[in-house]
Amino acid sequence: MVWIVAAVAGNLQISIDFMPAFYTRHIGLTFGDAYYFDPGHRLEVERQKGRFLREILGRYGVGDPSGASAYGIHIQSVDLVMGTQNAEWRCPPDAALESWGTPWANLSPAEIARIDPRDAAHHRIIDELIAQYRELHHIAPDRADIQGARAGSMLTHTPYTTAHQLCGEELFMLMMTEPESARTIFEKIWAIYEAIYARLSEVVGRRPSHLHLGDCSASLLSHELYERCVLPINRDITEGFAEMSYHSCGPSTHLLPAFKRLGAIRNIQLGPGTDMAQAAAGMPRTQMQPLIDPVIMRGADPESVREMISGTLDDCEHSPAVTLCVWSLDSATPIENVEAVYEVARQR
Repeated sequence: MVWIVAAVAGNLQISIDFMPAFYTRHIGLTFGDAYYFDPGHRLEVERQKGRFLREILGRYGVGDPSGASAYGIHIQSVDLVMGTQNAEWRCPPDAALESWGTPWANLSPAEIARIDPRDAAHHRIIDELIAQYRELHHIAPDRADIQGARAGSMLTHTPYTTAHQLCGEELFMLMMTEPESARTIFEKIWAIYEAIYARLSEVVGRRPSHLHLGDCSASLLSHELYERCVLPINRDITEGFAEMSYHSCGPSTHLLPAFKRLGAIRNIQLGPGTDMAQAAAGMPRTQMQPLIDPVIMRGADPESVREMISGTLDDCEHSPAVTLCVWSLDSATPIENVEAVYEVARQR
């Protein structure tokens, strides 16, 4: 899905993302397979989304009826890897693409080590996305992109978070009892990401200089296990990039000391429940991007939302820049609560 980012004041931005079900409920949009593999359908969906957002939030600079974002092909990187490993993809009419199954659950680390990353890079899914990119590039050469590669970005999930999806819950036991075997799996996953992006870079004619690491499963780990098994490979990965950003969508206060050791993080996205004041103080050169709790956005009253946003901005006041990530808003989220976010930000 596409995040809509609008500057509010100075170094403060708001990035907003409604879930597909929001648009299905309010204006009857359907997504499904066509959203990802039919550029014409995606363009019409994005245009209708843009018009609707302009109607309800246009006074805050939200909503682009042109549908320009439709020219960028993006599937969550963990889903992309899952698909190349033959996980089942489901594309509901009112939800984002989902990967089902754990295709590596019955494979030993030795069997995983023998997987050829080139097979993933030349999987039919990648072929189809590249063909779609070439079609879009012919139509709109200045707008077309594929997985951020044209913009010079490598948008990935970490090997650990990807392994959690590929292997299932047994991964945690392996990390505790056989960390060297877990490292073997992590290295193979990163080799697959590199192979896929090497092919995409060849197609778009640009090598990535910016790395975004999504570590959606990070907060499930203790600080000790993260430092022992996950931090080392994450650090190895980041060494090859001029700049990076990082995402941990769960409560991550206990991992902040480890995150500080990842390298020069330009911006960091941290989930609800994270002590943002501690994060901002501990990483004074990093732009804070707090993830606003979608449960509160759905269930609270506007005044409670204003208090939450005001407190979050207070916590991040010493950050060089702040982006409020108001994401995963479901179909029952009151527009008044979204307006409350913008009103508080405008008063800063």
